Amino acid sequence: MNQILRLCPALLILLLAGCADTENVQPKKKAVSTATNSTPDTQFTADASATNANPPPDAAMMDTNTTAQGSVSTPANPFPTATPVPVAPPRDLPYGTPVPGKPGFVTSPHSPSAGYVDVRGFPPGSEVKDPYSGKIFLVP
Repeated sequence: MNQILRLCPALLILLLAGCADTENVQPKKKAVSTATNSTPDTQFTADASATNANPPPDAAMMDTNTTAQGSVSTPANPFPTATPVPVAPPRDLPYGTPVPGKPGFVTSPHSPSAGYVDVRGFPPGSEVKDPYSGKIFLVP
């Protein structure tokens, strides 16, 4: 019996959570009061017909998305747009010279007598930094 009493609040919470409305309900817009000289004593009326009466459609109930001309204004783009990346002009770079009998090795055009440069794994046309001079050249 004691266990049942402990489970009742948990079951009640689960029941209420399962019955909760999962839709996003937008609250209704409240009408703007047109009374300008209302005091706390005269703000509430005892007239039953005035409390349940539908307010007339007027400027206070007008759609706030319309402009003075009656056209709907469009908000600014809420999504970020990609800015175009400026394309760099092609650089005039020299090509390395392939070493005969050693595939994947080239001689640098900037320092031809310094040694071979290993370009294995680099696709043809890619830029490579000469390890001897620090200058850039292209893989043949």
